[in-house]
Amino acid sequence: MFDLLIAAGADVNGSNEHNEHWSPLMLTVHRDQPEMRRVLLERGARVGLIEALMFEDDALVERLLRPGKSALPTIEPNSGSILAFARTPFAIDRLLELGVAHDRKDRWDTTPIQAMSRLGRRGQSLVQHMLKRGIAAEPQEYARIGDKDTLVAFIAANPDIARSDAVMMGAVDFGHHDLVEWLLAQGANVNARTDWGSRHTALHSVAWNGDLRMVKLMVEAGADITARDPEHNNTPAGWAKVAIRVTNNPDCQDVAEYLYGLEGRTSS
Repeated sequence: MFDLLIAAGADVNGSNEHNEHWSPLMLTVHRDQPEMRRVLLERGARVGLIEALMFEDDALVERLLRPGKSALPTIEPNSGSILAFARTPFAIDRLLELGVAHDRKDRWDTTPIQAMSRLGRRGQSLVQHMLKRGIAAEPQEYARIGDKDTLVAFIAANPDIARSDAVMMGAVDFGHHDLVEWLLAQGANVNARTDWGSRHTALHSVAWNGDLRMVKLMVEAGADITARDPEHNNTPAGWAKVAIRVTNNPDCQDVAEYLYGLEGRTSS
């Protein structure tokens, strides 16, 4: 589809006001599509500050933020702080020096440090750098980056944190198998749900990700394979089946077959 659009002369910069002001280049980073990014750049796609931040191009960020340049965008993607798009410690420091908000939430009620934690392991060094700059993080942020040591300390002081759905979802969403297993041993809710969007369960999330190892871990811990999300009214197996087409992840096929097999045995 991408090749077809390019051949038909599609605008490589796109019309982004209806897409939270995300450019095609930004989407290639977010969706990990380096070949698409190469093609867009070869065809003259604009690289502004947000793209430079996401490209981890500190030299370009430094040039764009040189004194006297009006490089800070007047329109910020996601209606939040551009700090959420920083991908290097240098970029974090430079934006903070310029007074960019570190606590401004976007349209999904997400702060920059929360957005960085949602990068999973890739965001660990960024979250740690933000912490060094005195910016606080919540337990679920540590769960997303797989920082078990910090969570152990949090939970020792307040055992209720282990039973937080947000903490469980954070560990599950980013594939931290050992951390999920440990949280379950501490009393975490195996049927944790998100508190936004489709209100899906943790099992829905791992089914969508095609993580069969995590699916089996959670099923063995008692996860409800028949649970449905309120938005789509679908089971985890149904999510895996949809993900096969939407995400093109072949691992979702194995998950779907496994969960449908369990559903069949349960119904019989």
